[in-house]
Amino acid sequence: MRKRSTRGRRTVAFTLIEMMVVMAIIALLAGLALPSFRHAMMRAQSLKCAQNLRGIGIAASLAATDNNNRYPEIDQAAAPVYTPQGPNLITVLGTYGITTNVLQCPVDISVSPSNFSTYGSSYEWDPVFDNEPVNATYAYVTPTRVVPVNSGRVVLALDFSGVHNGRPNVLFGDGHVLTH
Repeated sequence: MRKRSTRGRRTVAFTLIEMMVVMAIIALLAGLALPSFRHAMMRAQSLKCAQNLRGIGIAASLAATDNNNRYPEIDQAAAPVYTPQGPNLITVLGTYGITTNVLQCPVDISVSPSNFSTYGSSYEWDPVFDNEPVNATYAYVTPTRVVPVNSGRVVLALDFSGVHNGRPNVLFGDGHVLTH
């Protein structure tokens, strides 16, 4: 039998130092990418919340159209010991396509306890125009006059708490949402 000669042949392999350098570079790149990935995820969740609020706005507009241009009366208060005196968002707007999924802000339901688990909604219904409650899409009545409503300035609903970088998303009467 003949012996095989290993002379002239070189095996290709990484040394331990080369492997450690490659792993250090990968760890460094992952460390740089992680904050931007986290920021992108938070932005996506905020946009999903804004889409939920737009859906609530569309349903509220449909409800107002069916009710002589008056916003629906919804009892959605932000006190944990509060007992609702009237119907909530899902009861009133459910017939206009609002489901419990629409009432869940993805950022809110990721914290404990979430406003959704406490109130049944991540959003507070609070139609206000110039710091005055408003119940109609076109005007609100003061004791001395009727004031026309600019729907772009009417706040209809917002996050119960500032879960988006310390600020809430806000739905306005014309359907736009101020996102943070």
